[in-house]
Amino acid sequence: MGVGVGQILSRIENVMPKLTQSEQKVARFVLESPEEAMIMSVQEMASRSLSSSASVVRFCRSIGLKGFPELKVALSADLAQGQKTGYFDLNKNENTAEIVDKILSNVIQSLKDTVGQLDVAMIEKVAHSLYMAPVIFAYGIGASALVAEDIAQKWLRMGKNVYAFHDIHVLTMSMANAPKGSVFIGISYSAATKEVLELMKFARKSGLTTVSFTGFGRSELSDISDFNLFTSLAPEAKVRSAATSSKHSQFFVVDVLYYAYASININDSIDKITRTRKATNELKNLPET
Repeated sequence: MGVGVGQILSRIENVMPKLTQSEQKVARFVLESPEEAMIMSVQEMASRSLSSSASVVRFCRSIGLKGFPELKVALSADLAQGQKTGYFDLNKNENTAEIVDKILSNVIQSLKDTVGQLDVAMIEKVAHSLYMAPVIFAYGIGASALVAEDIAQKWLRMGKNVYAFHDIHVLTMSMANAPKGSVFIGISYSAATKEVLELMKFARKSGLTTVSFTGFGRSELSDISDFNLFTSLAPEAKVRSAATSSKHSQFFVVDVLYYAYASININDSIDKITRTRKATNELKNLPET
């Protein structure tokens, strides 16, 4: 999983709740003293953070890095970029101009953090699985349901059999009879939505290829999935809900996956998009009833 320039401190801050206690000690030290951490050895950081060398190594892997040297490189890039844009919540009696600036900042930071943790190789693997799939299922609840609908709309234009059923019973019946090679995409920003987790288990049991689409970090949902797609995991706030901070990055990842899919056979993709556009344009010319 690659690290974008100037993104590692934000990633550590956002994934903190998912770390073990010993890893959180390391995380707090890095966030408080990134300049010192950048030039330390594993043993020095373990001592200063009141943890162990093993905890430092596990911490690096928990935040998506290959090891301690990559952490030092990422910290160097972060510090070279200066202060991150940041996430902001709304305050009492805030004027509209300030709200606009804060929302823009949140969107920019969320997209930057998501790009910083995108695994290009994983995107390509998922794209090829979707390309070979006879049927695609996508499911999410609440704001994640909008992402499932976006997936369905995009891949329908590519000529795929794709469904984003809201009724969990209908979805389960459909997956039970799905042909070999079909794909199930379970969408849950928190990675803790009970219905998504149960459907993921059922999809695996039924022999479907499974893809989890969650906020960054290891979870039960990601552990039982064949492939994992991650977005930035923004810190919680009183007014700025998870749906607000995540939806832009979720749609961004879907767009990246869509274009990666289209590039597998670009001429065929263009042909299918042209035909669907022509079909919908003809509807505009239908006489009113």
